[in-house]
Amino acid sequence: MPENTFLVGYGTLLHQGSLGNTIGQDSAGAKRIVPVVVSGYRRLFNLRPTHYESSAKFSDAGIEDAAMNVERADGAQFNALAFSVTAQELADLDERERYYSRESSELIEFGTGASLGEGHFYVGDDPYLESDPEKLMPLWRDIVWARSGAYRVGEEFGAMYDATTYLADGRTLMIDVYRDLLKDTSDVEMPG
Repeated sequence: MPENTFLVGYGTLLHQGSLGNTIGQDSAGAKRIVPVVVSGYRRLFNLRPTHYESSAKFSDAGIEDAAMNVERADGAQFNALAFSVTAQELADLDERERYYSRESSELIEFGTGASLGEGHFYVGDDPYLESDPEKLMPLWRDIVWARSGAYRVGEEFGAMYDATTYLADGRTLMIDVYRDLLKDTSDVEMPG
């Protein structure tokens, strides 16, 4: 792998402070961030990390501990932020994203449609995946961090995040379930 690799953040890595929690705030703040679109994949909350504890924001059933993931899906796409990482930063991010494997795909610049070449992103591994929202719902903090990061890029980018982020079933949009709760996110401490 080259000394510098283009990595794509589509979940909590949409928030630069969350990236900084892993590679250092100064390093994250110095990154040139490029808004991109990746085709052929769907973003959804269907991965249950063993260290997550249920947030109980939407439900008291103890099922709100899903992290974001992407899965192959014809005709689907998601928006994300691409940034260059060093070999050490990539190793640190691989450790953070230990429930995932890295895949790569063509990156299209958001807004211009220009090809930026290939970028790497994390795709969830079994046995951490669940497709039933009655058994697995998003961790509240992850919704707030990712959505906040997306809307910092701009209204159009944030709207695309909302339109391409699903619950575990890959059919129900997250925003359709959490819209009213997102009016007040003061119970979530922002990273950084």
